[in-house]
Amino acid sequence: MDAPADILPERDTSPEDAVSQFLGSLAKPSRILVAISGGSDSTGLLLALHRRIAAGDQPHTLFAATIDHALRPDSALEAARVAAFCRDLGIPHETRRWLGEKPTTGISVAAREARYRLLADIAAEFRADLLVTGHTADDQAETVAMRTARAPSPHGLAGMAPATLYDRRLWIVRPFLSARRAAIRAFLTRNGLGWIDDPSNVNPAYERVRTRMALSQAIPDAGRTAATRRTRLSGEAANLLRSTATVRHGTIVRLAPEAFDAEPEVLRHALAFLLAVLGGRSYLPASEQMDRVTALALAPGHGRATAARTLCWKRADGFYLMREDRNLPQFTVAPGRTALWDDRFLVTNGGEDEIRVGPGPELPAGEDDRSAPRLLARHRARVLPHVISPEGGAPLAAAKMETLSVEPVLAPFDHFLPVFDLAVADVLATLFGRFPYPVAPI
Repeated sequence: MDAPADILPERDTSPEDAVSQFLGSLAKPSRILVAISGGSDSTGLLLALHRRIAAGDQPHTLFAATIDHALRPDSALEAARVAAFCRDLGIPHETRRWLGEKPTTGISVAAREARYRLLADIAAEFRADLLVTGHTADDQAETVAMRTARAPSPHGLAGMAPATLYDRRLWIVRPFLSARRAAIRAFLTRNGLGWIDDPSNVNPAYERVRTRMALSQAIPDAGRTAATRRTRLSGEAANLLRSTATVRHGTIVRLAPEAFDAEPEVLRHALAFLLAVLGGRSYLPASEQMDRVTALALAPGHGRATAARTLCWKRADGFYLMREDRNLPQFTVAPGRTALWDDRFLVTNGGEDEIRVGPGPELPAGEDDRSAPRLLARHRARVLPHVISPEGGAPLAAAKMETLSVEPVLAPFDHFLPVFDLAVADVLATLFGRFPYPVAPI
């Protein structure tokens, strides 16, 4: 796929053409895992992929997986029907059940998390290169409408990305974002196939169902425009950070004064990503927070502000950002275990004794910190993980202990990274001493 703007195309694409475009976009022969629930969208996707690959002109291998969420009495029987369908097509298939107690609230979010976790595990077992899902142009229209109602922004209005990286390890691709559900069902009907209707898809208790009922048949143009705008902003923000940003001690970020000459919208976008990374936030800050921080960056003179757990400091020599020195956690990490500290660092205890991890001490500013605000230089160790001695001695930097492994976490990217933001994610990974993210397969 050449441009995320194609998420909401000018005209609808048939299921066959959507699959042909997807397979043609793959950079190499791939092992493709298809997530199939038995609904029309995923069934149509698997069938269309199977037909095209079986024709012999596409050197790819198909696998399929079904997640039984165990939320309805018929779910196991439905999963068995899907398994039989895959068996008839000669496609290797795996069913995985979501075990354990289910939450009483937020069930949709919890089910989504469980589904992708289980699918990623199956993908690893099949040695799949990517996972594909049956999200359609109708799903995209609903997503855009819901996000617009919550908080209009280039991030929300862009809708679902054509490809998203899950947990830094598996690309999820959505080949049917240009196909309408009606066309997919017509394709199945022509081939003498039915599908399973999930009753939750017509239950108005869910926001998506209410949005679906309220939408007209037309797919909004706003999503195309927002996808293009978001991709441009992320690319230009990546260029801005690459040319003006430096990171000291793994936690103090400085934007050189040249950053203030950037297009205000691009500067705002870059600052939003920095705030999310430094504050350990999975989502970008709210609009009102970004209004305040961007105004501070563009105002003359000096000034300070806090947003998203991050202290921002405007000076003549640049714009400085660092995690606030407050609400920093302490907890114990058992031998052989890994824990997430302050949503910003993974700390793995490779020793034989449990350790207590918390903030470090105040430190005097060093020679290389003279140009930075003294407060930030003094607190730099406070916002990094340290081992707290049970005897009450000075905390020791976790990164300097041989028995510990400390890895920075980039919270807005490490769980779900839309391809829109891959360029800026890679720049920030380099700045914070991380390896680049896996290349998208399309």
